[in-house]
Amino acid sequence: MKALRSAHLHSSVQPSSSSIARSFQRKLLGIAVGLVVGSTVIRPEIVIAQEQHKPVFALETVVVTARNREEIAQKVPLPVSVVGGKALDRDNIVSVNDLVKKVPNLGVFGSNPRQTSISLRGIGKNAANDTMEPSVGVIVDGVVSSYVGQSWNDFIDLDRIEVIRGPQGTLLGKNTTLGVVNIVTKAPSFKTGYTYEVRYGDYNELGGKVSATGAIIDDLLAYRGSIFFNKKDGVLDNVWQSGPETWNETNRVGGRLQFLLTPDETLSARIIVDSIQSVENGNKSLLVSNGPEYFNDGVVRDPTFQSRLERDYFNNPDGTHYEPVYGNNEIEDSQARPQRTEQGGVSVELKKLLNDEYTLTSITAYREQHFDIKNGGVTRFDIGNGGQQLWNDQTSQEFRLNYKGEKNYDYQIGLYYLDASVYSDDPTYYGADASAFNASNGQWSALNAPQYRGLLTDAQRGVYRSYVLEPKTESYAAFGQVNWHFTEKTTLTLGLRDTQEEKTGRNRRELDRPGVGITNATGTDNSKATNYGLDLTNAADLAAWNAAKALYRSAIGTGSAGDKGIYDWVDGDSISDNSVAWLLSPSYQLTNDVLLYGSLSSGEKSGAVEFNTDSSSPDYGQPQNVAPEKAENAELGFKSLLIDRRLLLNANLYYTQLTDYQSNLTEPDATQPTGFRTYLGNIPGVTAKGIEFETAFAVTPNLSVNLAGAYNRATYDQFFTTLPDISTTQLADYSGKQLHGAPKTTLTYGFDWHQAFGDGYGWNLFLNNAYRSDAYLIPSQSEYSLQEAYNVTDAGIGIDKGNGKYKLTLIIKNLFDEHYKTGAGTYSSTTAVTEQPAYGRAFSLAFRADL
Repeated sequence: MKALRSAHLHSSVQPSSSSIARSFQRKLLGIAVGLVVGSTVIRPEIVIAQEQHKPVFALETVVVTARNREEIAQKVPLPVSVVGGKALDRDNIVSVNDLVKKVPNLGVFGSNPRQTSISLRGIGKNAANDTMEPSVGVIVDGVVSSYVGQSWNDFIDLDRIEVIRGPQGTLLGKNTTLGVVNIVTKAPSFKTGYTYEVRYGDYNELGGKVSATGAIIDDLLAYRGSIFFNKKDGVLDNVWQSGPETWNETNRVGGRLQFLLTPDETLSARIIVDSIQSVENGNKSLLVSNGPEYFNDGVVRDPTFQSRLERDYFNNPDGTHYEPVYGNNEIEDSQARPQRTEQGGVSVELKKLLNDEYTLTSITAYREQHFDIKNGGVTRFDIGNGGQQLWNDQTSQEFRLNYKGEKNYDYQIGLYYLDASVYSDDPTYYGADASAFNASNGQWSALNAPQYRGLLTDAQRGVYRSYVLEPKTESYAAFGQVNWHFTEKTTLTLGLRDTQEEKTGRNRRELDRPGVGITNATGTDNSKATNYGLDLTNAADLAAWNAAKALYRSAIGTGSAGDKGIYDWVDGDSISDNSVAWLLSPSYQLTNDVLLYGSLSSGEKSGAVEFNTDSSSPDYGQPQNVAPEKAENAELGFKSLLIDRRLLLNANLYYTQLTDYQSNLTEPDATQPTGFRTYLGNIPGVTAKGIEFETAFAVTPNLSVNLAGAYNRATYDQFFTTLPDISTTQLADYSGKQLHGAPKTTLTYGFDWHQAFGDGYGWNLFLNNAYRSDAYLIPSQSEYSLQEAYNVTDAGIGIDKGNGKYKLTLIIKNLFDEHYKTGAGTYSSTTAVTEQPAYGRAFSLAFRADL
């Protein structure tokens, strides 16, 4: 078999001890399984201890490419978690969101591509920022996603997913400050193979996958083609619609086509083309309550969400007050529309063996994404609609030279280029019922008389405005890493990266449709008052007219800032930033099965071209950039295999210090309906420190158990933000508090039991439990956003035939029907409390054939 063709399919890593050679034989990468943090242990293989000439059982070897070469995970001096192909297939893990129940200290947040963010060790939760780079990178088959929302999809033909913690960049394409999620898919094979899978279950779940691989021309050209569909009703029912309509659903279809070309023993080319589309009712929150009657400081909340809807404008036909729908996973929404996402790309990976010691790799890629959503509201009325239209695309090129010879060192060096752009259009639409709902008590009092009903309706009806951002990035980098083997057991790893980034951006606020337009942007035009039969010398008419004008100006975005709320393109202050990342990591192989390691590292991600969003400021809409985010990180850990390699025990301590942490900030702003404004800026300092551990034990040849977890203190060093749930907008000192979305304790544990019976049959019983301690879900840490500690248990039982060739599995997600929420907030600027509930208990049946 040709060398490079084999390299795409097999692990080339061999252990140094001949006594265990049988247990570390080369394996298909698809057999690599996650026995580290968050992974599900599979049935251990039977290996022969040659010196004893008797069968023993041990945990199966895990192969990773965290350092751009195939290595045994236990030999890699990094805190890396792996979820392998068997666990991915069995548990139907197809997205980054699904990983949270498998990997402690990992957080994935968001209900659509733009709201997506990924955190590690409690840091990195920053969604809906189109100018900001992610702190946790996502890499798919060697291609870095410049926009984190590209990870909002289903991945197919997964081989494994690696979660690498700490600043990255001395070996990877794009620099990050917190870590990387590295997604590796199965490559084409010259051996013919077919995989079929179908799933059916609760919430009308229906999904299927088909994958085929084989030779087109023997020893020269192979292919792999895969398609999937994934459909599942949402957890929320829209009871306003005449027919069944669920929200926060899944409805996706996509495919991948790959080719592997090996013209000779030294050259290979892997070409990947993929496309995914989704049309989903999503990003919807459940109304939980009207909110407390009083603020925490004793002041009455007025108007509340419900008191607005109790205005006679919204009365039912029989004259009774309209009652919103609260709880019970039911919503009323007449305005929301499905979110549509289209994304795809192409990549070409070339590998050239220059000789027995040097390998040259080139990865060229292009990716794009288009996203469109109309969020609607939480009632049956035409109050308004918001959403997002977003386009992002990227072109990247990476070169890597890998040396691994007979000398006492090995190294990798590389060059990286990225050209990325985003076009983000954030629209707001006001419906016919908008003014009646948005009016303050004073405005409602002025406009409530029947003769002013037409003026009330027209004040905001039909207004459509948008805020547009267009950031662009060009990134150039050189990186390298060397492993210096001082002795057979002692290695010092040194890494260095230099990155030069050029960023530009511009913004505008445009009035796409002025609606009825009862006045002008400054509110000085009174010419249309007579259209409503008003006599402005009459006090009541004048009060009504002024109230309507104020509502109109609020809708078009001018407010008290004159005509500054609408402006044409304003160029931002461009960024030309150079940053250096480095790594210093000693490791010591105490025995063949025990590795000690430590590391010091530093990373940086560049700033963002941003703009002033304070409408009361004379610099409104003008440049206001965000500073770079810098990270310094320390790790101290060990990896071990004990008790004849039946017991895996790994642990590491970490300390991460972030300076100028990029995050959404909130400050008082009297011009806003909420009394405050939120914008992208820098928090002076954030610290994360804690311990992570993992253990797996092969109890018998058929039974394995695993336990992994983390204790994490992720706190603000210095941070002031608005105090929640009080009547006046005040800043409070959050220094020393745990970050939102950062539970202190996370655990995952479970077992996997496989037993043969009959003629070639086997049955499998498995369970996985994920525990998270309590955590606030929004930055203000309001009491309504607290998610108390919870457990989610998934289990299943299956039967297989032909050594796993055919499998039928009954899967139970959320076995004990635990109620928990994945998001929390309030509706618009009102008091209403909202949340995004997770799925309850759900049964599904899956059939899979590997032929």
